Amino acid sequence: MSGFSLSEYLTKFQTTDRESYPRLQDPSRELNVIIDQLAVSPEQIDASPDSLEALIDLCHDFPHLTPKLQTQLSYLISSSLSNLSKDIKANLSSNVNFTEIGGLIPQWKRHLEEYGYLIQVLLTFLQDELHKVSSQSTNLNRSAKNSKNDSANVELFKRDCNQMENLLESITKLLEINLSKIFQTTPEKDLFIGLFTRPLFVLLEIEPVTKVSSLKMFIQRILAMCVKNHGQSSSIQSSLMTNLTYFLHLSVFNAELLKLLNDEYNYPQLTEDILKEISTRVFNAKDTTGPKAISNFLIKLSELSPGIMLRQMNLVITLLNNSSITLRCSVVEACGNIVAELAQDPQTMEHYKQQIAVLIELLEERFQDSNPYVRTKAIQGCSKICDLSSKFNKSKAKFTSLAVRSLQDRSSLVRRNSVKLLSKLLLKHPFKAIHGSQLRLSEWEEYLKGSESQLNSTLKKVESQETLNDTIERSLIEEEVEQDEGQCRTELEGSFNKSAELSRIENEVENINTATNTSVLMKLKLMIVYYKDAISFIKEIHKSIELISNLLFSKNRNEVLESMDFLVLADAFDIELSEFGIKKMLHLVWMKGTNDEGTSISVHLIECYKQLFLTAPDSCNMQEKAAHIAKNLINLSIGASIADLASLEQLLGMMYEQKMIDQHVINILWAIYNSASKASMQKEQNVNNRDSEKGFSKEQIHGSIIILGMLSLADNEIALKGLESLLNIGLGAVGLKDLTLCRYSCLALERMVPKRSTIITKAINQELEDVAVKKLYAIIINYTKDNEYYPMCEQALSALFTISSKPDILATDLIREKTMMTFGKPEEEDSILSLEQSSRVVSLSQLLFIVGQVAIKTLVYLEKCEAEFKKRKIEAETRNGKVKNQGADVTNTTQDNGGDKELEMIGGTNEDDFTDAIQFVKENELLFGEKSILGKFCPIVEEIVSNSSRFSDPMLQRTATLCLEKLMCLSSKYCEKSLPLLITVMEKSPDPTIRSNAVLGLGDMAVCFNNLVDENTDYLYRRLHDENLMVQRTCLMTVTFLILAGQVKVKGQLGEMAKCLDNPDQGISDMCRLFFTELASKDNAIYNGFIDIFSNLSSDDLLGKESFKKIIKFLLTFIDKERHQKQLNEKLVGRLRKCETQKQWDDIAFVLNNLPYKNEDVTALLEQGFKVVSAKE
Repeated sequence: MSGFSLSEYLTKFQTTDRESYPRLQDPSRELNVIIDQLAVSPEQIDASPDSLEALIDLCHDFPHLTPKLQTQLSYLISSSLSNLSKDIKANLSSNVNFTEIGGLIPQWKRHLEEYGYLIQVLLTFLQDELHKVSSQSTNLNRSAKNSKNDSANVELFKRDCNQMENLLESITKLLEINLSKIFQTTPEKDLFIGLFTRPLFVLLEIEPVTKVSSLKMFIQRILAMCVKNHGQSSSIQSSLMTNLTYFLHLSVFNAELLKLLNDEYNYPQLTEDILKEISTRVFNAKDTTGPKAISNFLIKLSELSPGIMLRQMNLVITLLNNSSITLRCSVVEACGNIVAELAQDPQTMEHYKQQIAVLIELLEERFQDSNPYVRTKAIQGCSKICDLSSKFNKSKAKFTSLAVRSLQDRSSLVRRNSVKLLSKLLLKHPFKAIHGSQLRLSEWEEYLKGSESQLNSTLKKVESQETLNDTIERSLIEEEVEQDEGQCRTELEGSFNKSAELSRIENEVENINTATNTSVLMKLKLMIVYYKDAISFIKEIHKSIELISNLLFSKNRNEVLESMDFLVLADAFDIELSEFGIKKMLHLVWMKGTNDEGTSISVHLIECYKQLFLTAPDSCNMQEKAAHIAKNLINLSIGASIADLASLEQLLGMMYEQKMIDQHVINILWAIYNSASKASMQKEQNVNNRDSEKGFSKEQIHGSIIILGMLSLADNEIALKGLESLLNIGLGAVGLKDLTLCRYSCLALERMVPKRSTIITKAINQELEDVAVKKLYAIIINYTKDNEYYPMCEQALSALFTISSKPDILATDLIREKTMMTFGKPEEEDSILSLEQSSRVVSLSQLLFIVGQVAIKTLVYLEKCEAEFKKRKIEAETRNGKVKNQGADVTNTTQDNGGDKELEMIGGTNEDDFTDAIQFVKENELLFGEKSILGKFCPIVEEIVSNSSRFSDPMLQRTATLCLEKLMCLSSKYCEKSLPLLITVMEKSPDPTIRSNAVLGLGDMAVCFNNLVDENTDYLYRRLHDENLMVQRTCLMTVTFLILAGQVKVKGQLGEMAKCLDNPDQGISDMCRLFFTELASKDNAIYNGFIDIFSNLSSDDLLGKESFKKIIKFLLTFIDKERHQKQLNEKLVGRLRKCETQKQWDDIAFVLNNLPYKNEDVTALLEQGFKVVSAKE
């Protein structure tokens, strides 16, 4: 049949509505007829006039055929085309004369076109069906809960894909033929190949299709064959670029296609052409899909074909000048991928050595990119390089310094990735070859000193050898000159003959020595360079630890977790400064919140501390492990500040609750504590035998009781089990000599009582209570000149009030006895007067301290009684209600007789009456009652505080002032009376400790008696600018608490607080920043107070111009609502017009310029400048 025209059929198919094709009456019968014909030979397709038309009609009716007929039809066409292709290929490759084949070519061409058209029709219909199915179903390639409809769609999708695979397989066999021999002109061949490529590119638009690996492989192979064997490079390049621009999911597919072309078909030209085109592409600013798709493509291509991409990298790098951040990120990431891929093979790395160096340099440059995402990609690229086994030691040194610098980046993303990079650099550092992986700076500096001294000694040896040879030669010459001429000749001739033999041996030895010396010197010089590089690296890590320690309190939780992991890693490498970071990390125990993955900061901290301090070597037995852990815990307490101990207490409590600290460790800690008595006995007996077993240090013994006290807070049974030890050691003879030990023993003793216990609850029996109280009583009244007495006394009194069932009576006896000891006559009349005087002063100081502390503890005791009363009243009412409802027997509700009486009393008392009674006791009885022992000390304290010249002892003045403050907290009457005295002391006392204590006392009174102190807060704010740093810090903390807790009204004093933002002390300025950050979250507080703050700052002539600007800029960041900015703008413009001086005008203008809200009228007003002076003239 010669009437088939491919172009006509193709045009007709493309322009006709596919639904308009006529339906076949009996497609099954017609298909069977054609199957029979083609079974003979695929060339029978047009044997009769109707057979081709029948087959075309079947294909046109493909969507309406049954699934079975569809499968049969697609298989028939694909298998027939495969067989025809095999025959044609066999004939073309055989040695038959071309003249014989020449007659068959037109017939082959016609048959191929006919089959090609049929394939194109089937591909089109299948592709339409796949499009429809994929848009309807979301579960095509996922195993999820499928509905019935989705299940049917999945089956249909799989069947269509199988048919598609059969057709594509036949196309691959067809493309193995040299089509140029059959299609004489290029347009004919392009039209024929387009029958397959066009539907395939449309098919690729369906994302689920690209996820079917077998289908994807066939499509890639067909396109690769079209490019390599059939000259379709330009058309396919155009289609690929179109796909890249509009379809994100094809980025990876295109990269894989280009890899296939390069690896299997040896055709890298298409990749290079596409990269050239990409480098010249200009994107619309609003286009996000294009840059993203091309970015994904470049990243994937750099992973799959780094060599080809490297050849065109000079073009790709031009994309770094593009405004699209996504493209810049992709280029930077591609650089990292190329280096990582090429450096894996040593030969390839050597081949591309220069290009790799250029790419690494480019990565280093991008650390300074304007965009944080690009900077992050550069850091991640360097991380990939660090993962390689190849040595990039010079680059790693540069990476380290860049990463340390990036820790100060404004972006938390950049900082977090810098920490990750530093972790990898530390983990894979190149200094493990000689001395192991540990990086203790002091040790490496010793190694360097040793090598330098060795080098110097070697150099001296070489120099001395040379000097000796020169001296021998010179002396020989002098001897020769002095001798007679006759003798000289004979001797010279003889010596010449001898020296000929000697010189040969000497030269050989000298050559050996020179070679040996040279190699030794070279080795030593290399060692010195090695040590210097290592020391430089360790110092960079030290810098990084200082910076990372500050990141521990970042708002970004991921950053915090990365910083913690780095510090743990640094400790594993024995870096000295890591201890500083780990100790700082301890305070994260209070931080709330989690990171993106849901990891809690406190939980991760526990894991870190478990790894650092609760993990013993595997080789240890149970006892050794417990000893190792106990030692680590004790070391944590040594040298710790009060804040450190508070955080450690919280952390150990959480660890104990999670059963990370077992009974074995607690036993070891008690054993160390008990060793204090043995050490004391040895000291008394003056045992100096060096061979005797070395005991524990005083710090370790202190540490053991500190840790036991902390653990007792979580489990009071720990302290109960060691009660005997506490009484005999801490509160015994050893404790009297070591007041620090005594203090922490009192703390542990106090914690025998559970946290949630009531006043009436007894932790121990009466007998043990009496012993404990007696011991506490004794150590409190004990006279000592050691200043450690005061913190010990405070803790002992606290324990006494906690343990004793009658603390008020005991405290009264205690004060009486201490008063008698202080003011009573000494027994020995011949005691020295000055000694007596000094001892009386010390004893009076201790007495006043006891009085003040008892006052506060009594106040707390009364409040506990009040709380206990309310609690018991509620319980009684609830119990009575239950009894009435249930009609239970009376015996079920009765308790012991004492309890009955108490409940009867509670039941008949009004809650408000009890509160009023407690309040009456506080106001009138504690200080002004007839039998009040505390009231007797008020005149004494006032006299001492008001006459500092007469009572000049600094400790007496401090304890008296403290006592006055504590007594003032008892009664508002006494507070009102003594407030002027306290304010005078706070203003005029030369002792900064007294001023600090007065500030704290005034803060406590502001909480107790708000109305009294509120009028005098100006005196408190003045201490913000005290000459002493400690007083400033104390005042700032006190005022911060009072304002944020709402205890004092903020008037015009925020300006004084704002001045602390520019304090030279970093701690104070940071604390002040934190205060304003917290204040900003409370009802627009900064906006409401801004004008007052501004007026205060502007009118202060002592405040520098730069300081003023810095403070105002910081405060303006909290005024972020446009409404507030507008209102503030209007207020300041009103002030601007009334300015009398240039300074006032400049200050207001600065605020207006820095406000985000802009107004044309304001801008015009500012441009006019200050005009008051010219107006007056």
